[in-house]
Amino acid sequence: MAREIWNMNLDWKFHEGDIAERNFNAIHQERYINSQWIKSGNNGVAKWGYDDTAWRLVQVPHDFVLERSAYSEAVPASHGSLVKGIGWYRKSFELPAEDEGKCLRLEFDGVFRDCSVWLNGHFLGRHLSGYTSFSYDITDVACYGGPNVVAVRADATEFEGWWYEGGGIYRDVRLVKTHRLHVPQWGTCVTSELNETHTSAVVTLETEVHNDELHDVTFELVTVLIDPQGRTVCEVQTTAVIASEERLVLKQDAEVELPILWSVDAPHLYTAHTMLRQAGVVVDSYDTPFGIRSIRFDPQQGFLLNGKPVKLKGVCCHEDHAGVGMALPAAVHEFRIQRLKEMGGNAYRTSHNPPTPALLEACDRLGMLVIDEVRFTETSEEALEQLRSLIKRDRNHPSVILWSLGNEEMGIQGREVGVRIMSRMQRLAHKLDPTRACTYGMNGDWLPMTEFHEQHGFHLDVHGFNYMMRRNWNAYDQFRERFPDQGCIGSENASTLSTRGLYKEEHSEPPLVLSEHANQLCIWSNPKRQGIVSGYGETYPVWGAQPEEAWKAAAERPYVAGLFVWTGFDYRGETFPYEYPSVLSRYGIMDFCGFAKDIFYYYKARWTEEPVLHVFPHWDWAGNEGEVIDVWAFTNMDEVELFLNGQSLGKQIVPPHGHPEWQVPYAQGRLTAKGYTNGALVVTTDIETTTGAAKLELRSARFDLTADHEDVGIVEVRVVDASGRLVPGADHEIVFSLEGPGKLIGTGNGNPVSREEDKKPQRKAYHGLCQVLVQTTDEAGELRLMAKSPGLASAELVLRSVQAEDAAGVRFVPSIGLADEDVLHVVGRLDAADGGV
Repeated sequence: MAREIWNMNLDWKFHEGDIAERNFNAIHQERYINSQWIKSGNNGVAKWGYDDTAWRLVQVPHDFVLERSAYSEAVPASHGSLVKGIGWYRKSFELPAEDEGKCLRLEFDGVFRDCSVWLNGHFLGRHLSGYTSFSYDITDVACYGGPNVVAVRADATEFEGWWYEGGGIYRDVRLVKTHRLHVPQWGTCVTSELNETHTSAVVTLETEVHNDELHDVTFELVTVLIDPQGRTVCEVQTTAVIASEERLVLKQDAEVELPILWSVDAPHLYTAHTMLRQAGVVVDSYDTPFGIRSIRFDPQQGFLLNGKPVKLKGVCCHEDHAGVGMALPAAVHEFRIQRLKEMGGNAYRTSHNPPTPALLEACDRLGMLVIDEVRFTETSEEALEQLRSLIKRDRNHPSVILWSLGNEEMGIQGREVGVRIMSRMQRLAHKLDPTRACTYGMNGDWLPMTEFHEQHGFHLDVHGFNYMMRRNWNAYDQFRERFPDQGCIGSENASTLSTRGLYKEEHSEPPLVLSEHANQLCIWSNPKRQGIVSGYGETYPVWGAQPEEAWKAAAERPYVAGLFVWTGFDYRGETFPYEYPSVLSRYGIMDFCGFAKDIFYYYKARWTEEPVLHVFPHWDWAGNEGEVIDVWAFTNMDEVELFLNGQSLGKQIVPPHGHPEWQVPYAQGRLTAKGYTNGALVVTTDIETTTGAAKLELRSARFDLTADHEDVGIVEVRVVDASGRLVPGADHEIVFSLEGPGKLIGTGNGNPVSREEDKKPQRKAYHGLCQVLVQTTDEAGELRLMAKSPGLASAELVLRSVQAEDAAGVRFVPSIGLADEDVLHVVGRLDAADGGV
């Protein structure tokens, strides 16, 4: 009897708002007050035949808060000004009669939030957290050989964080069917220990086995290790007896010679294929991807991966993207991690909550290190269970290098109650996973708080420090002097604010409203641009710093393991320093769509070895002839010389960790920058004045998608002139249509004040760019995407949807960076100041 996993993401019926029939909420008081009328069984929303004809058909992941796009000034801007609410989901499915006798479990990767679940009228349970995964055993209440109905009520009226959090079944759902002797969810733990020369590794496997039979069972546990090339490298067997309705944990060791190591540059994955055999027959199997690698935080050398120092070039991120909100399909997570890798990033902090499993799977495949963070720093049974489930779920991911016990708990972090709470959480983490260290994102005055912790007997494994550097640039050194044997990281840094493509005040939108005390909480580096958050990245809150300052502090100190910039991408909410009508943050290195802001290239210049010379702003300033424009370059060259229409404006030495800049009187034409290293010309970049919007272009890094209802093509939409140059001021409204086996699931443009509906097939360009997301069905064929806008030549892009068996290696590609020669269906070139993908 083989394990079966059913994808349950399709064909949910959705009802917005609550349902006022008292027998639906088994967790509420009226269930018991009126118990004489309410019996267990086929009643309520989760009964066969319930009239849901007025409900809408949706596919999960699904964010109903985003979907209705109900913006309100009454909702805090910190939460994106989107009205929250309650939603009901209902799904009907049939089980074959032969499933009777199996164990069935319904698994949810995440529902936001406070959800209640029923099957066939039977109450399964209530789950409070919007971020942790959970599951329910439905073996007893399932209908075999007939119809079944699952109903879910999601109450998203309350917040867990201080950012936009969405609402509904926003992560994947599956039904798992197993033999009564089986490995449970998250039932394996795989660790490895390398020898000093890395020529062999001992892989330790702990496997939990459940026996739901009514009698004792003798069985064999067989684990086969499969290497990244698909070859079997070893097999171990253990014979055991398990009592009826009991659980058993078995430990096995296997030696792997000449292991292929997992690293950020070569993320090789092994698979532990676990089988349970009775009388020679395999009754259950369970696959666990894992990586063989060593990790260590050293107080002198920082972070070591496979024995070598690796500086953590990290970002903090919320899971939120244009067009889909919190309900990111796996392919969108893949896209975002690829973008960070293209920038040179190698680390990701899941701020400030457990991530979706799809994100960690992408990090494993692409080589992105992860700080995995809990939502609450507490020791209630609820909070400890959240920590426990996080670690059991995620401990086999080689990408995960630290467990974070929380973030900026200012009310407790420097008090005895905080010491007791974090100490207990760290002990639990060590018990569940002795191979990884713990950290915590501490803000405020690090040194006295660390001293307080030490005096009260709490020693955090790796000290995570958020900000404070602007007030005291010697803080890292002072910590090292006081605690020379303890490791540290910059767990949250910079908080630089910028807007893609914005360099001076624009009047196309209503004036932005500054948040209370914004002027006191921001440092405006350049009075010429006071009042706007420009693309130069000069604006940051009093706790933050410019990228040059934050990176310099970590880069020049080997004992600092690295830093994590706030944030990798813009996200809904936290609109500081503005209030409504601003609905997006501006902290991102990339905007809400993943389009690069100028600051992207500062990090790329510092974090990669490839030649980088990015010059900005754009050179379209008609009507401003003679006005002095600040021209900056982000580069890893030694020197840069700037030319305007062939005339040199001077060569500048690039300061360490800094950038050169020029003041240039505007004249139409061409800016040319030439970058030199050791006196040799390495790279040349041009920016040209455009001739006005003429046509649309569609670009995609992927043209082959998988026909699986899940895969997503992410298409960049550009407004360009007749020569194919991006028109930086273009804000045309663009209408999309799609032919073929697919659907449009969202649009975006990165505009922080845009309140357009994400689910409509139209979008205004913002500084020449917008984005559309195309999702496949289960049919193969051509997907023909068309874009139209009055006064512009239309554009068309053809994607190919192929069946999974024909799509080996197609769904996820190693890089999404587009060089000019790589772009299909495109006329033109990629300009240095485009800000495009």
